[in-house]
Amino acid sequence: MPPIQLPNILIYLTGVIRPKLLRPHVRVASIAQVDFRALRKEGYNAVVVDKDNCLTIPNKDDIHPPYQTAWNDLLDTFDPGRVLIVSNSAGTRKDPGGIAAESVSLSLRAPILIHSQNKPGCSKSILQYFNGQLGQPITNRRKIVIHGEKVLKEEREDETMLWERWEDEVVEKPLLGYNHLKGTERTGDRVVVRPAEQRKEQESNSADENGKEDGLKMLVIGDRLFTDTLLAHRLSLHLPKIRPPQNELPSVLSIYTTSLPQPKDVRILRWIEERLSKSKTKPGNYDRFVLKPLEEQQPVMSPPQQSGLVAGLRWFTPTRWREFDQSLPPITIHPRSWKPLPVAVGLSKSIAFGVALVVRYSVRGVQIGLIKIRDFARRQFELAQKKQEEMQKREMEKGTAVAVEGELRVDGRDGTIRRESI
Repeated sequence: MPPIQLPNILIYLTGVIRPKLLRPHVRVASIAQVDFRALRKEGYNAVVVDKDNCLTIPNKDDIHPPYQTAWNDLLDTFDPGRVLIVSNSAGTRKDPGGIAAESVSLSLRAPILIHSQNKPGCSKSILQYFNGQLGQPITNRRKIVIHGEKVLKEEREDETMLWERWEDEVVEKPLLGYNHLKGTERTGDRVVVRPAEQRKEQESNSADENGKEDGLKMLVIGDRLFTDTLLAHRLSLHLPKIRPPQNELPSVLSIYTTSLPQPKDVRILRWIEERLSKSKTKPGNYDRFVLKPLEEQQPVMSPPQQSGLVAGLRWFTPTRWREFDQSLPPITIHPRSWKPLPVAVGLSKSIAFGVALVVRYSVRGVQIGLIKIRDFARRQFELAQKKQEEMQKREMEKGTAVAVEGELRVDGRDGTIRRESI
């Protein structure tokens, strides 16, 4: 009995309650260290691969240059229809009209799943694709293909008519200068153009043959434990379990990539995933599918490890916060871009900007107030100085008057007042 399709929040809770589900089978730096040919020999015939930080840089469509060789090897090892790109950005509700999915599919040369529920809840849609139960999305490229098939049909009809005229006028009747003999009949080479229905039928038959080769065995490659590793677990619940006596390899093998082209992407969630999984893998002999990089063949002096306190203090540097701010997805007017972490950072930046404005204008107001107080104090000092000068002037005038009065004396003999000369 297939499992019930659960919402993503419940699937995340199962990963929190059972952290062992977050442990992948293989942990590698990138897809360049995966031996896809060895996996193909073990019977794996389908690949589900993530896009962002696994094949491309987030919000980019072209393959990351260091992964180009490994991606070509993957496409050469597996059939084109057996490699499916499943992303939580392109091909979802965040991508109205499938424009980003169309661009990614053309750039990476592989189909991309159009799904309404994000990973890890889209396991049913993935199985429907590999079982041939999903139709092709109607996109601009599909319209061009339909128009091209119509043109090919018209060209085929014109070619058939021309060959009929050739057989009627040239082959069956002698032409001037042409010896019409049975042994020298000119047949020519015809271009056979198969109809679209015949091509679809042949592709579906080849897909069924590949799917029924050894049963559906899948690889799930991604850079997130909560999405890609849990998606592998959900897919394994739909497929029949393989007993260890028959084959030690599981029906769904999860591969976790750790080398990220943009390492600042959702760093907090990745830290929680690593703490829950304890950076471990599931028990099993899966190291034989990992290619040893060239850097590990030569001894390399590792840099000295820094303490946790120093690493924690680096978060308080402006450079680290600037890198963290640039790694966040932009917030637009569309409500789907209002994610918790960017919104929280935006609110904190707005609050910090408001506080900075208040502090700046408060400091400016204090400076203006100090200037006013200084001018007022200077004016009061000047007024007090003027008053003191006036008071001193008045005292001097009074002293002069007393001195003048002291110079006047009365003559006792005749009673007259006389001024004595000094």
